[in-house]
Amino acid sequence: MFIQLDEQETTIQFSREGGKAVVWTSDSTVMTKLDKLVQKSKQWKCVEEQCLHGDDRVIAKRYEVNKRLISFRSDIVAREITDEEREAASERFKKYHEEKRAKSSF
Repeated sequence: MFIQLDEQETTIQFSREGGKAVVWTSDSTVMTKLDKLVQKSKQWKCVEEQCLHGDDRVIAKRYEVNKRLISFRSDIVAREITDEEREAASERFKKYHEEKRAKSSF
């Protein structure tokens, strides 16, 4: 990606009376999340990809979605997990990565 991390941004636009929201992002992490939503749901659509002149690497995308799927939270909820839950999650991730490596070695 050509855009510095501190310059990557995301904007969300929608009007009060309209039903559609437009999300434009040059943030690679947000782009990945929104691309997954596009794959999962017919509600999300990637409508434009922007590349640098003469290069086919995508540096920004524009998405459209029903604005009712845009939400705002009132607080950040910290999830507290026990040592046992943390250990179980660690074991699940280890097993997942081992299985992934085994599949990719074929």
